Amino acid sequence: MKRLAELLLAIAGGAGIGEAWKKAGYSGAEEAREALRDLAGSLRPGGNKEGTSRGPTGGGVPTDLIVYVDGASRGNPGPSSVGAVALLPGGEELTSVSKPIGRATNNVAEYMAVLEGLRLAGRLRARKVEVRLDSELVARQLNGEYRIKNDKLRKISLSVAEEAARFEACKYVHVPRSQNARADELANEALDREDSDT
Repeated sequence: MKRLAELLLAIAGGAGIGEAWKKAGYSGAEEAREALRDLAGSLRPGGNKEGTSRGPTGGGVPTDLIVYVDGASRGNPGPSSVGAVALLPGGEELTSVSKPIGRATNNVAEYMAVLEGLRLAGRLRARKVEVRLDSELVARQLNGEYRIKNDKLRKISLSVAEEAARFEACKYVHVPRSQNARADELANEALDREDSDT
C-alpha cells in the first residue's frame, strides 16, 4: 500500500505517470498504471467488474480481492489473535487487521482469522474474494473436503459461511506458511501488544 500511496501523492502533486512511477518505486509506468486500475476497480460501485486475478486462481477467474489470513495461539489454548491483509489482484496491500481474540486454540484462531478476513473484504465491498491461509485443515474443512467434528469450530464455520454468502464467489486456498508471512506478522503483532499491556 505504501507504493500505491506514494504514487497517488505524486500524481496529486502534479507529476505525470512517467515521473510518478519512479518516485513511488514501481518498475515501470505500466506496473503503476496496473496498480491504479486495480485500485479504481476496487472502488467502483459493485467492485471490479473488469479485473481478473493474476494469482493462483488461474484461468482468468475474476477476483476483486485476495485476503491472506492467519491465527496465532500461544499455549493452545492460550492468548490468541488474528491477522488479515487485503490485497488487490496486482499485489498492492489495501488494508489489514491485527487484533487479539482472547483465549483460544490454534484452530479456533485460524477460523476467527478467516472470519475477520471475510469481514475485511466485505467492508471493502469486494464481490469476489480469495482467502489464502496456511492451515491445511481449516482450508480443507471450509472447502468441504474434511468434516468439522469440533462443536466450537462448527459454530464458527457457520458464521464464516454467512459472511461468505455475501459475496458472488468465495474461495479458500491453502498456501505454504512462507507465502503467508504478512498475515502471520499481523497476528503476532497483536499478541505482542497484549503482552506489553499486561
